[in-house]
Amino acid sequence: MHRRLLILLALALALPLALSGTAAAAPAERATAEQQAANLKLGTRLVTRFWDLLVAGDPDQLRAFLSPAFQVQRANGSGQNRNQYLADFADSTTVISDYALSKITVTRAGGVVVVRYYSQTTQTISGTAYSTSPAPRIVTFVQTPSGWRMTSNANFNAP
Repeated sequence: MHRRLLILLALALALPLALSGTAAAAPAERATAEQQAANLKLGTRLVTRFWDLLVAGDPDQLRAFLSPAFQVQRANGSGQNRNQYLADFADSTTVISDYALSKITVTRAGGVVVVRYYSQTTQTISGTAYSTSPAPRIVTFVQTPSGWRMTSNANFNAP
């Protein structure tokens, strides 16, 4: 019975992929070198903008850049939605004084950009100093009529 359930679950998960075909994934997989370079440039610009806003400490600019759907997930298990994140930022419980980015990888499908990268930062979040070693991260951006907005941020930097 258990095996039968696993097979049904696998089929249920695979069916939407089979029905969608490969057309949805093909553009990202077939990106030309020129498109890949443009995507890398865009993703790097968006991530850099986020970090520049954090270092500048301007909550209004950060609010405009974060999607209303924004969420952050941290390596210590804590997470926040946009309003919680902005409240901590405005209360100066999050302090970022510098950063360096490396190993940037960008994928894009239409109006969605996903960026994996490492950041080396000097930061304090909710009063806790975090490691200054390079840490992996992944962020998602969505293109809106008013520009690109960050929708998610996964931070694997542990205190």
